[in-house]
Amino acid sequence: MDWQQLFPAYAPLKDDEQSLLVTSFGETVADYPALSNDTVVSTNYRGFIQLNGPDSEKFLQGQVTCDLDQLSEHSLLNGAHLTPKGRVVFLFTVHKDKHDNLLLETHPSVVELAIASLQKYAVFFKTTITNVSKQFHSVIVSGPMTEKLMDRFSRYSIRPISPSNFCISFISTRLQYEIGPLFENMTPAGQGYSDLIRVRSGGADVLEQTSEQYIVQMINLVAQGYINFKKGCYTGQEIVARAHYRGSVKRRMYRLTLPTKILPLAGENLTDAAGKTLGIVVGSARASDTHVEILATLALTSTDCPKMGFEDIQPVDVSILPLPYDIPDTP
Repeated sequence: MDWQQLFPAYAPLKDDEQSLLVTSFGETVADYPALSNDTVVSTNYRGFIQLNGPDSEKFLQGQVTCDLDQLSEHSLLNGAHLTPKGRVVFLFTVHKDKHDNLLLETHPSVVELAIASLQKYAVFFKTTITNVSKQFHSVIVSGPMTEKLMDRFSRYSIRPISPSNFCISFISTRLQYEIGPLFENMTPAGQGYSDLIRVRSGGADVLEQTSEQYIVQMINLVAQGYINFKKGCYTGQEIVARAHYRGSVKRRMYRLTLPTKILPLAGENLTDAAGKTLGIVVGSARASDTHVEILATLALTSTDCPKMGFEDIQPVDVSILPLPYDIPDTP
C-alpha cells in the first residue's frame, strides 16, 4: 500500500514492528483538535477472515451472537464469537459479498486465534476459513461533513462508528486508482487518530492478550447492538441470556481520562492508591500532550474512585467521560 503516492505532500511514518501500520502522516496529538474540523481519512489497521463454501452461513449462525438471517449483500452486522462459558473470543463486523462469501473484519492480533477457535466447530460443515488480511484494507473517514460523503463510497463496505465517523473496507488492489481519488481533498492521519475515534465511540476491541477475558455485558456489547436475543442457539448463548435476564453484572466498561503521557496497554490492570485492582484496560489512545483516554472495565463499586493508576504510573486523578450510548441498568 503506497500511502506516499496517495498523499505526496505528507510523509507516512510506519510502526517499527508492524510494517502495515502507519502511525502518523506528520501530525501529532497537538493537531487532533484541529483535525476534528477537517474531513480526515485515517489508517485503520485491521485483520480479515473469509468463510466460503455452501455451509458457511449455517455454520457461523450457530457460533456468533448476531443473526446472520438479517445479512444481505449490502448490509453489515456486528457480532462476537464466544466460548461455551460465554467469554468473548473475538469481535467482528461481517458482510457478505456477491458470491455469498462471508468476510469478518476484526483486530489483526486475534485473526489466527479466531480462525483456530472457529475451526474447532467447523469439522462437519462445508466451509473454508481463511486469513485474507493481505487482500483487504480499512480506513476511517471522519469529520463534520462526512455523512454527506458516504454516497461516494456506496460500492464498498461502510460501517458507521458515529454520525460523523465511518469505517470503510475495500479490496487492497483497488486503493491506488479506484479508492485513492475518493480521498481527494481529505487530510490523512495515522493509527493514533483512528484509535482515539474508536475510544470515543465506546467501541471495544478484543485483542489476542484479552481474548476470553470478558463476558459481553462487561464491554457493553448489548448496548452497541452486538447481541441478538431473538435468534436461535449459539455457543455461549445460555450464559449471555442468563446474565442479561437474571444475572447481576458487576463490571461495565467506562470511558476515562487520565493526566499522563504514558499510554496503558490493553489488558493492563487499573489500580487504586493501595494497589487494589479496580478493572482492566480495554483500549487506549492519546488525546493530547498531557492526557490519555481509555476504555476500561470497572467494578461498579469502583466508579467513584478519585485516583487510578496502571502498571507504569502511580495513581493520578481520573474522570469518567460520557459514552455515546446508555449502559443498561444492572438487574
